[in-house]
Amino acid sequence: MSRNTATAQRYSWGLGYLLLGFTALAWGLNFPILKLGLENSPPLLFTSMRMALGALTMFVVAASMGILRLPPRADWPVLFSVGILQNMAFISLVTLGLQFLPAGRAAILAYTTPIWVVPAAALFLGERFTLPRAIGVGLGLCGLITVFNPLSISWDNAEVFIGGGLIMLATLVWTIGLVHVRKHHWHGDVLSLIPWQILISVLVLTPIALCFEDPAAIIWEPTFAWQLLFSGAVASGLCVAAQVTAIRSLPAVSLSLSSAAVPAVGLITASLFLHEQPTSSDLSGFALIATGILVVGLADRRQALRTRREMASPRT
Repeated sequence: MSRNTATAQRYSWGLGYLLLGFTALAWGLNFPILKLGLENSPPLLFTSMRMALGALTMFVVAASMGILRLPPRADWPVLFSVGILQNMAFISLVTLGLQFLPAGRAAILAYTTPIWVVPAAALFLGERFTLPRAIGVGLGLCGLITVFNPLSISWDNAEVFIGGGLIMLATLVWTIGLVHVRKHHWHGDVLSLIPWQILISVLVLTPIALCFEDPAAIIWEPTFAWQLLFSGAVASGLCVAAQVTAIRSLPAVSLSLSSAAVPAVGLITASLFLHEQPTSSDLSGFALIATGILVVGLADRRQALRTRREMASPRT
C-alpha cells in the first residue's frame, strides 16, 4: 500500500462521529422547529431569514478559522449551482411541503436524497450501477411507496400529495445540484466557499419571497425568534460546517449512517414536541429507506476501497 493510500485511510473517528451526531440531532430536531416556526411566518420569508442567519454564521466561522477569502473564478459556476439548487430550492421546497405534512414524515422523504444520487450518477457521470446499489435504490423506492401507501392514504386529501410532491421535487433538484458538484474540480477550500454559497441563496430567494409574501404577516415573539435562530445559525450554519469537517474525518459509509439517523431523530422529536404519532406506514417506510441508504453507503465504500487498491498496485 502506498504512503498516500495509507494516509487517505487515517480517519479522525472520534471527531467525525461527534460532528455527525451533532448534525443528526440538530437537523432532525429542525423539522419540528420548522413546523412550529411556520405558525408565525410565511414559508419563503422564513427560509430567507433562516438562510441569512446561516450565511452570517458561516462568514464568522470562516473568518475565525482564517480561511475567509473571495472564491476562485473557476468555482463561481458551481457556487451558483449549489447556492440555488442545494440550498435555496431544496430548503424552500421542503419548508413549503412542511405546511401540508407531519414533520416526521417530511423528514423521511427529505432524506431519501442519497438513494436518488445512485441512478443519477449512473446516467450522467458514468458511475457503475452495481447490484448492491440497485438493491439500495429498490429498497428506497419500496420505502417511498410504503410511506405513501395507497391503501392508507385518504385520496380526497390533496394536501398529502401537495406536501409529498414538493418534498420529492426538493430531493430531485438537490440531486441535480450534486451531479454538477461531482463533475466540478474545486479550486478553493470547500469550507471557505460555503458562506458564499449560502449568501447566493439569500440574494436570489429574498426578492422572490418579498414578491409573494408580506413581511407584515410575520408574528414576532420570543419563541419564534429562538426557532429562527436555531434553524438559521445552527441548522443552516454550524451544521453545514460540521458536516464538511465530518466528511474529511470519516469514510463515506459513515455519512450514510448520518443520512439515515436524521429522519429517525425527526420522527422522535416530532412525536415529543408536536405530539405526532407516526403511522405503521411511516415507520416501515423509514426502515426500508434507511436500509437502502446503508446498502448504498456500503457499496460506495467497497468501490472506494477497490479504487484505492488499483491505484496502489504497481504498474507493469
